[in-house]
Amino acid sequence: MKKLLLTYLLLFSGLILHAQEYYWTTYSFNVEASDVETVGNLVNQYFSKEGSKAEGVTVYLFENHFRDKDNDWSHQLAFTGTLDAMGNQYSRGVNESWELFLTKLGQYTKSYSAAAGKSLITLGEPGAHPIQNILWFDVEDASKFANAWNKYHSKFNPKDRRMTLGQFRLGRSPMGETHYALMGFNDFKTAFEPNAYRKGNKAAEKAWNEFIEEVSDIVTILRSNTRIMMGKW
Repeated sequence: MKKLLLTYLLLFSGLILHAQEYYWTTYSFNVEASDVETVGNLVNQYFSKEGSKAEGVTVYLFENHFRDKDNDWSHQLAFTGTLDAMGNQYSRGVNESWELFLTKLGQYTKSYSAAAGKSLITLGEPGAHPIQNILWFDVEDASKFANAWNKYHSKFNPKDRRMTLGQFRLGRSPMGETHYALMGFNDFKTAFEPNAYRKGNKAAEKAWNEFIEEVSDIVTILRSNTRIMMGKW
């Protein structure tokens, strides 16, 4: 009975983990400081309307807060959802309301880049997590890295922190990024010191050192940035 219960729990946990994964697209652009409020209002007015997006798709508006000079977009629209939901989002056909929205938005924004990808492993409790630190990686052995990443973070990641390992698929930069880690926080204090949870925790420190040793020869950190969620629909 215990073996059956354990098997059930393991299978159920796997289903939960799988259900959390998602596909995403992002559209990054620049906005003059004097037009930020206008752009925010336009995005909110459009996506607050019923039928503005496919069922199962979530839309976010982010500000690019901390970034290097070559990652210099100011804001970003992000779409996330299951493969079916995102497929429906991008096969909605001609939509006059959407075209009008893009026309209005284009009056206050300058396009920077667009990208697409998917999450691979997501840990932590769902929530707003308005502060998001993102690390960009070039990974040589994706399977080895994902296994090592999951082994450490599935055990030690704080429950109130959203942690995602994901993969870039389309719209890569010349830097050649392949994967990313997204860390979602509820406040800047935690985002400024994301590794504080390991201090004084010998087991976590030991496991972290083992993780770094295991992946150091197959992973290169290319870039980091911090984005702030301005809205979610």
